[in-house]
Amino acid sequence: MNNSTKSSDTPNASSRFTAGGRPVSYVISWLVVGIVVGIIIGISAYLLLLAPGSYDAASGKDSHHLQDTSKPDEPLYWVAPMDPNFKRDKPGKSPMGMDLVPVYAKDLEGKAMNDSPGTVTIDPLTVQNLGVKTGLVESIVPSTLIIASGQVQYAQDSVEHVHSRVEGWIENLSVRASGEYIEKGEPLYAIYSPELVNAQEEFVIALSQNNTALINAAKARLGALEIPQSTIQEIEKTRKVTQSIAFSATQSGFVDELNIQQGFYVKPSMTMMSIAPLDKVWVIADVFPKDASMLSIGQHAIITSPNLPGQAFHAELDYIYPSLSASTRTVQVRFTVDNSQFNRSTWLRPQMYTTVQIPYSPKDDSGEKQHILAVPKQAVIRTGKSDRVVMALDEGKYKSVNVRLGRDFDDVFEILDGLSEGDKVVTSAQFLIDSESSISSDFMRMTPLESPEATHSVEETSVSAWTEARVNEIDFEQRKVNLTHGYLDAFDMMGMTMDFTVSPDIDMNDFVLGENVHVEIIREPSGMFQVKTLHVMDKMADDEMVDDEMDSTHGDHP
Repeated sequence: MNNSTKSSDTPNASSRFTAGGRPVSYVISWLVVGIVVGIIIGISAYLLLLAPGSYDAASGKDSHHLQDTSKPDEPLYWVAPMDPNFKRDKPGKSPMGMDLVPVYAKDLEGKAMNDSPGTVTIDPLTVQNLGVKTGLVESIVPSTLIIASGQVQYAQDSVEHVHSRVEGWIENLSVRASGEYIEKGEPLYAIYSPELVNAQEEFVIALSQNNTALINAAKARLGALEIPQSTIQEIEKTRKVTQSIAFSATQSGFVDELNIQQGFYVKPSMTMMSIAPLDKVWVIADVFPKDASMLSIGQHAIITSPNLPGQAFHAELDYIYPSLSASTRTVQVRFTVDNSQFNRSTWLRPQMYTTVQIPYSPKDDSGEKQHILAVPKQAVIRTGKSDRVVMALDEGKYKSVNVRLGRDFDDVFEILDGLSEGDKVVTSAQFLIDSESSISSDFMRMTPLESPEATHSVEETSVSAWTEARVNEIDFEQRKVNLTHGYLDAFDMMGMTMDFTVSPDIDMNDFVLGENVHVEIIREPSGMFQVKTLHVMDKMADDEMVDDEMDSTHGDHP
């Protein structure tokens, strides 16, 4: 009984090697199969997704050997930032002391043989990312509004200065303060002068003697002393001498200066007062020198003042002063304003500040409106030494060219030289392109070639320069030579080391490395310089002679 109970409580030996009613070996086998399948799937996914092209399905071979195993891009050579013709095979300094700039093969890809110096090519995606925008060079009838600050003054040609013809004392002064208004004929002052008394006495004596000659002479003397005619008539009638003579205003106006008071002793050299009318005033405006070329006599202007809001005065330019203002360095111009057409309360008064607006549109000799060649102002890069724009050429090419600017018309500049109507220029992001193009640009407008055969044609010109040079490199395939040359007087170019194209009339075998030559240099239409004529110099002490010439022009180079 005990045995049967014991056997029923103890598990069977075979049951310890089963799981879920299945042998453990069966489960392990499926696990191994799953692991192997997972490894195969992972490898396949790597080959198909992570390393496409590494296996050539058609050939069944590994294609890694077909991939580019070239080294990272390395510079082909180094050039001077301000002179791309100065080349070196390693980093260093330019003749101007600047670090040389590396040039890579990718910088030269796609560059046409007839591209002028400084032409850069930018792919459309980069153009879009840079936000490059362009505008056209157009022929327009421009107009602008010249705005200048002005100040009101008395019209100097209407101001009267009061002087006494004799010495004496002011006994009665009718005007006691500057700024008073005086009507013509009103008394100004009365003066006592011994000279006036003597002149009256002579006149009275001449009258008593009834001598016509003496009477006329005495009367003329009183007139010369500016004694009023009414006073002379009174003396002639009463035959009495007046101790003080009263003088009156000869014109209406405001007292501008009052340099005397009652009791003053005066002399003929002293300005006692000035009387200026206000029915006509001058406005002196300060115009910036850049706008001075747009001014002409008779030009219409609209004048306003913050002291008279809503009031506008119309005037014509009647004088342009010959010199700049010493204090403001501006060109001063004058307008005459007629105040009499307005109420006195709204007159322009001296020392008022004004704003002068002068509309301008250029006209030719016949008076017709003139067309000019204009470029958007935002396209112009002004460096202080030169003005230039970035031209947008065909096929994503750009180049910086110098321009000569004329007048400034608000949002456009007048173009005098450097561009033609219809040219496309960059108006946005041009500084980024210019920084690349200007490294090697000759800043000359590129003239398109008429035919492929003209690619290597040379501009027929009499301008050339002779110089001595040393041959450094010879490129037979491209028909180019690298020369260290002396000063080129016709082009005002200092001596340096640079590349030259070679005329088809010259045999490339005539160039020998290290040899000194005498060459005639001309400029090609593309801007490159070409060796037109070659004279081989004797192999004497020319090495020392060329060395001295090179050192005197640009010093030693690394």
